[in-house]
Amino acid sequence: MRPWIAIFASFKVCAVALAAEHHRDAALLVFFAPDPWVFLQFILPGQQAFGPAVTSFETDRKEVWLTIDDGPDPESTPLVLELLARHGARATFFVVGEQVARHPELARRIASMGHSIGNHTQTHPSASFWCASPARIGGEIERCVAALLLADAPFERYFRPPVGVRNPFLDPQLASRGMDLVLWSARGLEGAGGSIDRALARLARGIRPGAILLAHEAGPRAKDRVALVERLLEHLSSAGYRCVIPPRDAFLTGG
Repeated sequence: MRPWIAIFASFKVCAVALAAEHHRDAALLVFFAPDPWVFLQFILPGQQAFGPAVTSFETDRKEVWLTIDDGPDPESTPLVLELLARHGARATFFVVGEQVARHPELARRIASMGHSIGNHTQTHPSASFWCASPARIGGEIERCVAALLLADAPFERYFRPPVGVRNPFLDPQLASRGMDLVLWSARGLEGAGGSIDRALARLARGIRPGAILLAHEAGPRAKDRVALVERLLEHLSSAGYRCVIPPRDAFLTGG
């Protein structure tokens, strides 16, 4: 059992004891005290209580790892691949299994152009993955793997949950499959609205050697997402950074 589970449970037990002694206000305070911390474990990449998550990599050069979520899609993937080729950049595409099944040729094209592919679940259940059961998590992972195998698209043992939200049951599912949970150092939050300039500024603040940058293609506002990838690549080039795919032995976990 992970230490955080024992600590969390002890708060709840103490609260029940206080309530039994008619200390209602103290019981409420103790009962809910650890909840904000637990909530942060679901949403913040640097938090590690639910298991290790890769958030950067070791390098002494001006290199970053560009990761692109939510494809493949015929409206965006070819454009993103063209941009990457123009800048001599390498990226990892975290793909959705349903999209791979619809567009297997695009998954193969991603790999053939020197990029790597990671698992982003089969259906991208962004609203409910945080409370998914172990069986459902395993199914989302395995069905995406099956889609990639049927597409004959080589892939890495990397996983990224929808919108990066984790789950206490996720780490055992990944560990049993020898997979790494890969999150990020910086993201633009372009899917939440706002201008491309603001999204680029958010990403730019996190650019440093070894950073993992999160971008998107497809989905809502796909044109803006592709435009952000273009602006980001231009910014990186002007700052002297290269986009590389780091080896697993260079992965770093934590904040």
